Amino acid sequence: MKRFVLFIIFALSLSAGHAQDVYNYVLSNATRVVNNPTSSFTQTRIAQFKRTALIYLRSKAIETKGEVTAEFLDNQAFYMSEFLTSFFKEVLRYEKKPEAAKRKAIVRLFMKASEESPLFNDTDEETTLSYVKSGEEITPFSLDTDWQRAFAASQVMLKEM
Repeated sequence: MKRFVLFIIFALSLSAGHAQDVYNYVLSNATRVVNNPTSSFTQTRIAQFKRTALIYLRSKAIETKGEVTAEFLDNQAFYMSEFLTSFFKEVLRYEKKPEAAKRKAIVRLFMKASEESPLFNDTDEETTLSYVKSGEEITPFSLDTDWQRAFAASQVMLKEM
């Protein structure tokens, strides 16, 4: 909850003209978790995905668009965080064994939302699907994701379940 409140404060600061606050906040927080030896295995894996996704996002945007706005990066970082928060909330809702089938359906729903919302249409699947193909990741999502579209799609799909 504390992180959520801080995240909202940073999102609101965008209107005050602070460039890349959300992107930098999410990236630095993820980096801090990855580098902290007291972080749990799960925390580290989630944070590593966030770092990888944000670094990929920025690099690919620069490569394909040339100039990247702070608003673009902040927007994508914000919706990536919202997407992941919603994902873990829904998965944990069905954590008990009798709910295993529902839990798998939720995971597939979010994976589908990610994979069907490409941002760059990157053909390098070895990179973009690296978190999907191993089958062992906590965050089995494509790096080439338009996080705003994926979040919106996941919310629609959840309502339809």
